[in-house]
Amino acid sequence: MSVEIIALDADDTLWHSESRFQDTQLRLSEILDRHAPHDEVQAHLHELEDRNIKLFGYGIKGFTLSMVEAAIEISQGQITAGEIHEIVMMGKAMLEMPMELLAGVVETLEILGRNYPLFLITKGDHMDQYNKIEKSGLGDHFKEIEVLLNKDVAAYRELFARHRTDPAKVMMVGNSIPSDILPVLELGGHGTYIPYHVTASFERHQSEPDHPRFRRLKTIQALPELLLKMNGG
Repeated sequence: MSVEIIALDADDTLWHSESRFQDTQLRLSEILDRHAPHDEVQAHLHELEDRNIKLFGYGIKGFTLSMVEAAIEISQGQITAGEIHEIVMMGKAMLEMPMELLAGVVETLEILGRNYPLFLITKGDHMDQYNKIEKSGLGDHFKEIEVLLNKDVAAYRELFARHRTDPAKVMMVGNSIPSDILPVLELGGHGTYIPYHVTASFERHQSEPDHPRFRRLKTIQALPELLLKMNGG
């Protein structure tokens, strides 16, 4: 069955995101360097993030709370009020940053939009994600915009049913195999993986799926040509 709808992830598929988290984590290690080595700080923060996702969800606000918790625990309560304030301000700075689009995104969306309805499917804090979409200037390219709490099979199934969309006609494009690719493949759709140079700890996957509807591209600019080949020109 040919592809009729293109769905795209947002963070690290359309604009840079995880690299900003990585830079902020490095600054946290510098703040805590008198209490613990870099690797220990990073490992403890990742453990807290994984544990806190079910409470705070995905996004910068939950990340900031996890940084504060990590700083208190790693320093055994010796972290200063000034240092906690700096950590909070680091999180606020991330929320206020302008969006930096990945190369070729605007041109590719313009090409795809001439032939396909485009869905934007992302996850995280609603206010944070919609703020990023607005700052990106990309919202008008999409027929539908969905911000999910989690991107699993149940969430995609409900989304496609609500939009009266056959998953078999959908190609989901993104940088996360667990969130963007595997659930849609399970529902009978197509998954196109475009890796980003860094991956969040909770989005890592050991191997790429061996599946006839799975594809891997180096950049988003290669997507129109792939679709031409798949849909017979």
